[in-house]
Amino acid sequence: MVVPLTYFFTALETLAAISFLVGLLTRLAAIWGVVEFAIISTPLFLGGIIEQGLVHALLLSTSLVLLLNGSLTASIDGLIGSRLRLNSP
Repeated sequence: MVVPLTYFFTALETLAAISFLVGLLTRLAAIWGVVEFAIISTPLFLGGIIEQGLVHALLLSTSLVLLLNGSLTASIDGLIGSRLRLNSP
């Protein structure tokens, strides 16, 4: 049962990375990043591995910024949002 979950999470992480690069569904992918890096960084800090914990905490903060702000104008989400604002009454 472990192997199918490994494939699932690998595919999910790959799709989230592609989503970040393209700028489509950025906030949804950022939720995955927040959860993932919180799970990874907490045991590192509790175990005393501060250097690696700081790297994952930095990635966690980056995911939080993307979650709160989303992708801006240079993305597919930004294009869809601007078109929806122009067409709204």
